Amino acid sequence: MVTSDISKFTLAVREAIVIVLASAALGFSYSFVMKKGLFLPPTPLIAAPQTVVPPEFISYEEAIKLFNEGTVLFADARNQYDYKLGHIPGAVNVPLKEFALHTSPLANTPRDRLIITYCDGEDCNSSIELAQKLSEVGFTKVRMFFGGWNEWQQHNLTTEQ
Repeated sequence: MVTSDISKFTLAVREAIVIVLASAALGFSYSFVMKKGLFLPPTPLIAAPQTVVPPEFISYEEAIKLFNEGTVLFADARNQYDYKLGHIPGAVNVPLKEFALHTSPLANTPRDRLIITYCDGEDCNSSIELAQKLSEVGFTKVRMFFGGWNEWQQHNLTTEQ
């Protein structure tokens, strides 16, 4: 009976070892395929400096001046429904909540093009967030017109639908 108990114990230990080894092999395989853990690609010890140019606020007067010069691209951060109701002439719709550069109308825009983001105005921060995202993906001349659509309409400026 003692021999039987020892052989049962030995069998249980062997089974436990097999389970542990199989689990480890599966874990390492997953990590290898997903490039995680020990299999992460090496990262340089010194990270390359990123030149994220922080966006700046511009006044209504400056927004009008740049609009009249015709060299600026306005990016409307509002949703598509509001954009279709009316927007600054020539503005492209880049809804913040759906922002993905590769599907954005800005995908092929040169990174040094002057872009002014706007949304509804002082009660809306989407223009700020969109400007930050654009800066993070490499746009170097991003400005924020915080008065936005509300201020544009208050001055009875031309609009587009």
